[in-house]
Amino acid sequence: MLFNRKTVLIEHQELTVGEFNIDINGAYDNVKTFRLDVKKGRKLFVSVKSDNGVDVSVVDTKGMNENFSEAVKDKLIGPIEITEKGTMALILGVYRGDLAHVELEAWME
Repeated sequence: MLFNRKTVLIEHQELTVGEFNIDINGAYDNVKTFRLDVKKGRKLFVSVKSDNGVDVSVVDTKGMNENFSEAVKDKLIGPIEITEKGTMALILGVYRGDLAHVELEAWME
């Protein structure tokens, strides 16, 4: 059906979390954030695959943690009900000094 189609919020991408970077506070780029523009009544899905465990948090439009998963290596998070239109956030993190190569994708259905 037309209204049940998948809307991609974050295209499949590969990234590294936890790289050493002297230009940022703490010298490690160990937190990555992504903006998710969502619509009420849809369901959010996030796919995360990592070679080293990465913490994943999904934050709702009011700034409250909707879902938290620790040390994720291969997980499909969702469905997460979207209760209002707006901007949600996806946060990936590792401990300082750890390094994770991550494959990431997010979508609404």
